[in-house]
Amino acid sequence: MGSFGTRPAVAIPAADQRISYSEKMEEKRDTQNNKIDDEEMYDKLLKENPRNVEALKVVFHEKMRKGKTKEAVRYVERLIDVEPEEVEWRLLEALCYEMMGELNKAKRLFKEILAKRPLLIRALHGLAMVMHKNHEGPAVFEMLNKALCVACREKRVTEERNVRILIAQMHVVKGELEEGLKIFQILVDENPRDFRPYLCQGIIYSLLDKKKEAEEQFETYRSLVSEEFPQRGFLDDVVLAAKTSSRQQLDDEFKTEFSYKKQ
Repeated sequence: MGSFGTRPAVAIPAADQRISYSEKMEEKRDTQNNKIDDEEMYDKLLKENPRNVEALKVVFHEKMRKGKTKEAVRYVERLIDVEPEEVEWRLLEALCYEMMGELNKAKRLFKEILAKRPLLIRALHGLAMVMHKNHEGPAVFEMLNKALCVACREKRVTEERNVRILIAQMHVVKGELEEGLKIFQILVDENPRDFRPYLCQGIIYSLLDKKKEAEEQFETYRSLVSEEFPQRGFLDDVVLAAKTSSRQQLDDEFKTEFSYKKQ
């Protein structure tokens, strides 16, 4: 699913509830101090070598973590200058401009990525979300259906399914929950071993306040997703959020959950 998350934080109980409050605070202070030391260290490295990719990555992610998106853009653009063929940096650049509300620029950047890789699902999702925020209505689905036609014509089975899942997700983002459910059910019928439609259906049923149906979908998701799956912890957070968030929080959560976790 897409790489730099923008979702709200989900509260998860600590692994060991016996840790005292003072110990937790001390650990938090140590972590914060380490991060400050790391940032200072990588800043020094960049003064010595402005093209140090690892240092640029660390500072970029720290700026994003702190919500300093405008500052982060400068670092991701330096990454692009050092590694112009790395699509990850271009995706993150577009995401930054989307987060800053510069939708036209974000749209142009996503389109530039898709001109070279027309079926890259993270770029398709980014463009769809920018168009949605721009109130472009049916044009969102026209764009996605064109990508779907390309995938079908080129017999790109994996990409075809990814685009169909994205189309269903965008129906949910637009509030068309029943249409989203219908598409996800077709996807389940076609491939019952893919956990993603069950996860999405669980979220939709949570939005509809149908807790029993939601839990059935989440149970199926849990039975299918491997413990070794790289994003397993993130996806379990999604399930927890679906069970504990308010309707508005969950609606906002769905709009960002699947954006930038890697496919």
